[in-house]
Amino acid sequence: MNAINIFLIILTACCMTASAAVSEDVSKIRILLLTKSSGYEHSVIKYNRRGTSHVERFLAPVVEGMNATLTCTKDASLINTDSLANYDVVVFYTSGNLTDIGEDGNPPMSEEGLEALFDWIRGGGGFIGFHSATDSFKSNGDTPTPYIEMLGGEFVTHGAQFEGTVKKVSAEHPAAASLPETWALTEEWYLFRHFNKKTMHVIALLEIGKEREKQDKYAIPDYPVIWCSAYGKGRVLYNAMGHREDVWTNTTFQAIVEDHIRWASGEGASQTEANYDSLKID
Repeated sequence: MNAINIFLIILTACCMTASAAVSEDVSKIRILLLTKSSGYEHSVIKYNRRGTSHVERFLAPVVEGMNATLTCTKDASLINTDSLANYDVVVFYTSGNLTDIGEDGNPPMSEEGLEALFDWIRGGGGFIGFHSATDSFKSNGDTPTPYIEMLGGEFVTHGAQFEGTVKKVSAEHPAAASLPETWALTEEWYLFRHFNKKTMHVIALLEIGKEREKQDKYAIPDYPVIWCSAYGKGRVLYNAMGHREDVWTNTTFQAIVEDHIRWASGEGASQTEANYDSLKID
């Protein structure tokens, strides 16, 4: 075997190795976590002196265990067409109008950023909102903003924290495979308006229980706290939980978060058919 043949064999082997490495890298779920607070900044997403937040520190090992990648930022200007092309799933733990600098002083989203996000989701991107994501781009009146329509609901208020029961109503949904049929959890339970009943697939309800007798705010029927929908070719999911630090350290919650990410990235059945009316919630 002459030197040229040996060189060609080595070159082919190197190309095959590089191709396999690229293929493996592309297969990883790429996640962008935005924790910009133009409104109230929750304690779980405030940076410490090392420049990380509680949510990031407990989300990182979950993502690492999935062999995925995680980029964390408070810079909302990264929500743009070029940047979004680098991610499969975008996670919002945000508040306020993100085109404003607002409370945390970090760079805002451009005026074109929100439409870029919509286009990216319609094209097949996965979007997850936690807790105060429903407190972003809120409506001025009775007409929901395009963001609220996309996400499926808008934060109104909350009462004192209490132990509620999360009841799964979409039993086989892959986005909450780790959620027990019922799960008791102490949280700050948001109340909502502008539920997008035409698109919403409810995954879990909050069973209010005896709290109705203690807080007038919660003297209402049980209501959705985890839901999802299709948005073009993309998948959208909202989880109302995540206010408290101990929620993020809860192993059940962490498993549910992994379920959410995998589903939003395109794994498993979509199961986004509207079911709000069939649950007879009102």
